[in-house]
Amino acid sequence: MLAPHDSSSNDDQPPVELLHLVAKMRPSSEEFLEIFQIDITFVKEAAVYLKIVPSLLALQREQGFDGDGELIDVFCRCFNARVSLDPAVEKVDQDGVMLFENLKLAGYVTADRRKGFNRELARYVLKKLALFHAIPIALRYLKPDVFEAGIHKYLVKIDIDAGLSQGTLRQMMDVFRQDILRTGVEAGLAGRAYAKINECHRRQAQLISDQLTCYCTMLHNDLWVNNMMIKYDPTGQVPCSLKFVDFQLIQMDSLVRDVIFFIITSVNDPELEAQLDGYFEYYFQQLAANLARLQFPSQDELTLESFREEIDRVAPFELYHIVSMLRVVLARKESIPDQSEQDAALFFNDNLVEEDYYRRLEVTLRIYDQRGWI
Repeated sequence: MLAPHDSSSNDDQPPVELLHLVAKMRPSSEEFLEIFQIDITFVKEAAVYLKIVPSLLALQREQGFDGDGELIDVFCRCFNARVSLDPAVEKVDQDGVMLFENLKLAGYVTADRRKGFNRELARYVLKKLALFHAIPIALRYLKPDVFEAGIHKYLVKIDIDAGLSQGTLRQMMDVFRQDILRTGVEAGLAGRAYAKINECHRRQAQLISDQLTCYCTMLHNDLWVNNMMIKYDPTGQVPCSLKFVDFQLIQMDSLVRDVIFFIITSVNDPELEAQLDGYFEYYFQQLAANLARLQFPSQDELTLESFREEIDRVAPFELYHIVSMLRVVLARKESIPDQSEQDAALFFNDNLVEEDYYRRLEVTLRIYDQRGWI
């Protein structure tokens, strides 16, 4: 934070702006440095703010997005970033830092992860997400050289579990198998679900990407309640601004992954199974409208039918990501302090979760079964 300006000392000096900032640095734990693959993920996140956002805004402006509130605004303001004090160093060291606007002091709040978003808030997020996905798609088609040089190189796929020990991975898979059985779903579904989770994990380890279609774009790849902050109007009821945070896992893949991951992990809708198509269709309408405004050259490829085909093709391979995150999303609040570095094994403790976790897992498995995704 900068000190206030003392105008009596030198009237010729420009006023000093008081900035309320948050510094994001690498974890102090050696275990977490390895688990989070910090030399890759830190660089990814810094690139979002310093390289990618300017390219997205430039394309919007070129395509006539000049009205009030039309430019994409889901990114927090980043004042600067570095990997080290030494400009010759390429690896992130203890002096690596990103400086962000303090969103809490700007009036933004994080929702209760255990409660999630109601239907109206979910649609608000999906509208913002559709623009977040649309601009890189348009850029990839309209300016392929700019996309390759300024964005695509930061979207390399990584195996987020590569830093985990073999023992931890085996324990994790055992927990998934036990959790599936505890939901009470029939044995055939339990077996298929566990087999699909293992298949997803193998694909992740082999860095297999989704089929390249018009629906491939820059993914947030970790879009759940705690990675969003919302600002409300003076009534405290109507959202007026939304920020996505934590871009360490950005990658190039089908946008279906972000959409279904967000809906299943973060939307609290008692009629989710019946309403799922409604969420998909609302998102698609927003996506298609944004791409039309961006003068996307292959608009005829964007049909609700082709989008449904993309969902059916991609959703099966997001099951592992969803199931692995549900334990964190629905962990008892007192069990996991919001701001601390925890041992990975903590998340496999059965005392962390209660019946709402098993109910949500059961709903997830039913959805996947009913739609032929497992």
